[in-house]
Amino acid sequence: MEVMTYSSTLQKYSGEIENPYLKDSLASLARLAGRNLDILDWGNQRIAVPFEINVDLPSLGTYGNIDIRHIEPILIVFNIMDYPEKSPSIYTDRLDFPKNSLAHLYIANNNRPPAICYVRENADEWYANKRINDVIIRISNWFRAAAVGDLSEDGDQFEPLRLEAYYSTILYDYDMIVKKIIEQNPFPVSQNLSIAQFEQINHENKRSYKFISQLTPSNFKSLLNEIQENHEKNKEDKSKRDLCLAFVLWNDEKDVSAKYEINLPRTWKDFVVFCQKYYISYEHLEKLITEGPFLPFPVIVGIKRPKSIIGYAHDFELLNFEFNISENDIVDGKISGNFSINILSHNQFLTIQQAEKISDFKNDLGRSVVFGCGALGSKIVMHLARNGIIKLTLLDPDDVSSHNLVRHALFADSIGENKANALKKKINELYPDQETEVRSGVSFKDGLIYEKKTFEKYEWVFDFTASEAFFNKLSVLRSLSSCKIASASITDHGNLGLLYKEGVNRNPRIDDLQVYLHSSASDIPKISEWLNREQFENSNNLLVRVGIGCNSETTLLSDEKVSSHGAYFTGVLKREITSYTEEGKIYIHRITDDNHYKIETEEMNIKPFDVYSAVNSDWEIRFKNEILDYVKKQANKAGKSETGGVFLGQCNHKTKTIYVTDLLEAPSDSKGNSSIFLRGFKDLSNEIDLINKKTGGQIGYIGEWHSHPEGPDCLSSTDMQRVGEHKIELESLRTPLPVFLSIITPNGFYPYIF
Repeated sequence: MEVMTYSSTLQKYSGEIENPYLKDSLASLARLAGRNLDILDWGNQRIAVPFEINVDLPSLGTYGNIDIRHIEPILIVFNIMDYPEKSPSIYTDRLDFPKNSLAHLYIANNNRPPAICYVRENADEWYANKRINDVIIRISNWFRAAAVGDLSEDGDQFEPLRLEAYYSTILYDYDMIVKKIIEQNPFPVSQNLSIAQFEQINHENKRSYKFISQLTPSNFKSLLNEIQENHEKNKEDKSKRDLCLAFVLWNDEKDVSAKYEINLPRTWKDFVVFCQKYYISYEHLEKLITEGPFLPFPVIVGIKRPKSIIGYAHDFELLNFEFNISENDIVDGKISGNFSINILSHNQFLTIQQAEKISDFKNDLGRSVVFGCGALGSKIVMHLARNGIIKLTLLDPDDVSSHNLVRHALFADSIGENKANALKKKINELYPDQETEVRSGVSFKDGLIYEKKTFEKYEWVFDFTASEAFFNKLSVLRSLSSCKIASASITDHGNLGLLYKEGVNRNPRIDDLQVYLHSSASDIPKISEWLNREQFENSNNLLVRVGIGCNSETTLLSDEKVSSHGAYFTGVLKREITSYTEEGKIYIHRITDDNHYKIETEEMNIKPFDVYSAVNSDWEIRFKNEILDYVKKQANKAGKSETGGVFLGQCNHKTKTIYVTDLLEAPSDSKGNSSIFLRGFKDLSNEIDLINKKTGGQIGYIGEWHSHPEGPDCLSSTDMQRVGEHKIELESLRTPLPVFLSIITPNGFYPYIF
């Protein structure tokens, strides 16, 4: 029996084919066919090549007796100009092909046959490293799979229609439409018809639609009034929204259909035939839309399928249309014209669960608080939010200024708004159909920050303020004892990003980690070079502190550098959130942009500090790990004779904290016996100056220690006399220091600060 083909209706292509890649592929097809092939005109700079596919059919007949044959005619359509970047499209050429019984066929256009969906991914990307011979093999396998019933890889779910040539998009949550409208029908215009409110978003050449609310008897009047009010507003009114009604109709539970349709309706008459085919009542819809208003509006049609739709938990396949009816199409309350209908592509509202899945991140983070929503903070917050981390309390006292837009995650529509509140709004817009649990504000109420109950509900505290004052406050807050804490900032003209993650039970603290990093300059040249640059620029009033803020419009800092640091910090924070490390961490993200643009990272693991309170005051002393162990060894080594040494570190007068990061042994001219220790001076000044120079002035002389091998467990009268001498000397320094003297005895270590 002669096969009726679509290609018999096409004209031969009369133009010249100059594309060398296309010439090669046509030659390959001719070799496969063993003959010369016709080249037909498909229109729009495209050619169609009829080709026959050999199909390996099952010996016992096709699945469900579907009409797949040993020889299947196809049309291979090439784009003359864009081939091979544009992959060939494959169409069935047999007019009686069982197109309404198979999945993986695209909706037909312009009364042409349906295209075959032969790859799940992007066909152009798939074809990038393939030959035309590979396409023929793939199509042959497609027909074989159709013949044996294996065309759908998801056997327990229903393959939806393959749509293309969309006009625009419609945005709603599939589960909401099925569960809350189709299954419950809160506003039953008829048994299988309901109404929802959508917002029409006008783009340059098309319209899209976004779900706003379902209609119920209780909100019907208010939503209609809202639509009317917005229609009446002046076009220049910024509060104006193009609101409209959308209609949802579906077939009965008993009218389950496994049929596919390759010709979706493009006109009202086509729509009527389509509804009749799937037993969908359209009469009530017709009555409603003839009453106006005569504006474009969406219509969602639900078709009951025998299985749940792939990717969804329900068995209604939803098809989306835009109706373009006008008054001219209405006569005596009936539709007499044949107005046009557009096909809309469905976009699902982004959900938190979907964000986690796409980001490959399992989020079990409890509520966390973010201090600082400036350039760096905004980048990290939005990275976290896009990973599904939304149990956030955002705090920042500042409003968005126009100059912030150079490096902030927010845009011009947020100018004048509080940064924290604006970020909250943007996160809520990411997940418009879900409760995000994001909270925001200018700050905690005065005094509350010092109360334990303020932070009891928070798992993490993030400091992105780059404020030295806030860093000091956060360091010594006792109300944070139950929280995990991290602080991040950018320095060195935007080239250095630092993130401090505290250890378990706040040891080491963020201030310990900062001082530790500064002390590491003695051994790490890159840290030393950075601190010396900071020291030079501080001395010339070019920088305020180590760890600059980004809020000033005079701060030279580009967006890509902030984004780079923010992305790295987010990555390490995600790891800490899911696999918390008990030790302290310093994460370094360094950008070099002198001759070549390079990025490097470094990670330091820091052990807990040894913490002591001063015997005689409210000062605290925090020793880098192993410092005191070395002191004890030196004291034991000296036996019955007193010995001692010099401590190096930093002093913070604001927090009344001394940090000891290193020590120097007693100079060679020191003297000690069983009752006295006289610390010498030989080479001591040079050693201290060398360390001070390497650390950019951050680490220097901070105090002294000596032993009392036979007691007492306190400063002697001689020691107290030295305190007075030291006080005069240290108060005369450019940056005055308190007197820090410690003694070690067989009974313990006793620090004093005056």
